[in-house]
Amino acid sequence: MEAVPLEEVQNCVVKLRSNPQRRKNQVYVGCGAGFGGDRPMAALKLLERVEELNYIVLECLAERTLADRYQVMLSGGKGFDPRVKEWLSMLLPLALDREVCIITNMGASKTMLTVALLYLICFVFPIRYCKSLSHLLVDPPGAQKEILDLASSLGLEITVAVAYESSISGPENSVLWNESMGVAEGRSTYLGAAPIVHCLENYKPHVVITSRVADAALFLAPMVYELGWNWNDFEKLAQGTLASHLLECGCQLTGGYFMHPGTSVVL
Repeated sequence: MEAVPLEEVQNCVVKLRSNPQRRKNQVYVGCGAGFGGDRPMAALKLLERVEELNYIVLECLAERTLADRYQVMLSGGKGFDPRVKEWLSMLLPLALDREVCIITNMGASKTMLTVALLYLICFVFPIRYCKSLSHLLVDPPGAQKEILDLASSLGLEITVAVAYESSISGPENSVLWNESMGVAEGRSTYLGAAPIVHCLENYKPHVVITSRVADAALFLAPMVYELGWNWNDFEKLAQGTLASHLLECGCQLTGGYFMHPGTSVVL
């Protein structure tokens, strides 16, 4: 994806990958969280028990949680998931030791006040910072700093890559005020797997944190990257997307709605 001038809004075009390399014959992607209320202990058990694990995904964002973060931001709070420190403090040491990459959408969104997709930013901070992007109307996700500060406190050296959408302001993109309900309405945009693949390919990060992306994209990206797929390998992408949709449901796919299996009737 290419940057375009601020005054010019274009469709988000994903270019074919240039000579993608197959890095693994198999890639193991685990689901550590399927919604914002999941418990970190399940993800830790996954890290401890699955020796082949290459990636663990924390899918913690939905329309409800986006709305929650939006309301918090309106009152001056943080735009990212406040539990990111709790999760990463438990998972990061073992993930680094096992060389397992963590991918999560806990970055939520810091651009919901004036969201309209303009172009993708993907960089490593503070190791690499492109000053030419300083004119944008959005700061890097606060979750990135939270993770880097946490890693520093634990004596860990890590790379955190960020993939998120930027925004432009103006009457056509500003926050909407709903007079009948007396509330402000936000607009959010969805990214796909491409920016996550870009992060993996260019920065070899220990953690990738995103804003709102399609849920399955969090799981599909490692498959595309490790198995050498391109964006026109439609059959492979379809198979990967199907598996990713199942994975992103987490424990809900295997009866997680019930605390006491066998005692609840599904109608």
